[in-house]
Amino acid sequence: MNPRQRRGVLLLLVTILGAALTFVGVVTYVNSVSSQVGPMVKVLQLTANIEPMHKIDEKDVEVVELPKRWAPSNAVSSFGQIEGLVSVGSYGAGSVIQKGMLTNPPGLAEGNREVAIMVDAETGVAGRVSAGDYVDIVATVEDENTKERKAKVIVQNALIINVGVEKTIEQENSSGSFSEDKAVPVTFSLSTADTLKVAYAESFAVKLRLALRGTGDSQPLTDDQSNYSDSSTTGSSGQSDPSGSDPNNNNGNQPGVAPNDKNGVQR
Repeated sequence: MNPRQRRGVLLLLVTILGAALTFVGVVTYVNSVSSQVGPMVKVLQLTANIEPMHKIDEKDVEVVELPKRWAPSNAVSSFGQIEGLVSVGSYGAGSVIQKGMLTNPPGLAEGNREVAIMVDAETGVAGRVSAGDYVDIVATVEDENTKERKAKVIVQNALIINVGVEKTIEQENSSGSFSEDKAVPVTFSLSTADTLKVAYAESFAVKLRLALRGTGDSQPLTDDQSNYSDSSTTGSSGQSDPSGSDPNNNNGNQPGVAPNDKNGVQR
């Protein structure tokens, strides 16, 4: 073998050795990174922004892979785990879905009753409420004899489980003429006692309104906060019962209150 051939063989060996060292270096680096990142896991993340009480659909989520050490411990890994659930709050696209972010849709608690009333579309905040919201139900009445006007929160912190589609209804007023009004059916989950209060007020109150509560507001109202009458402006404590009934009358009789328009929608 002449000197030129020896140099060629030596160069070839050096090249092979360099390639081997490079390969070993790359493998070592990849293994080092993998050991630091750890194994990958599949999680669900949102593909779009969602609002509170939004029912999660398959189009709202996608499966992505994250290093296990960086994924939340309660992250959801498959759609089957959250099918039929609704969001607790507002979340942005790209958020990893965790179990605490979702809950069962609003429904009837044990012992409660489902009751629906028609709410004035303009004055009843019907356009602002949705399933899962909590509201105070306010009734306003007028005594036929004294003409004193009163307002009372008849049910506090009532859970809405469904809001229907706005409808146009025809109703008869006190003069016997008919008019058309916009109303929305709102369904509540209420105790038996509160169901009776709402049914009674819908039949005899001049008007029913919904007062939407802020998120997380479950503070009970005091008597002063839940009652108001004409006499309140003249130094009264404002704690009189706007239903106009005897506070000791457990039958809930309501003398002297003008009846409501038909279908329970006040004008």
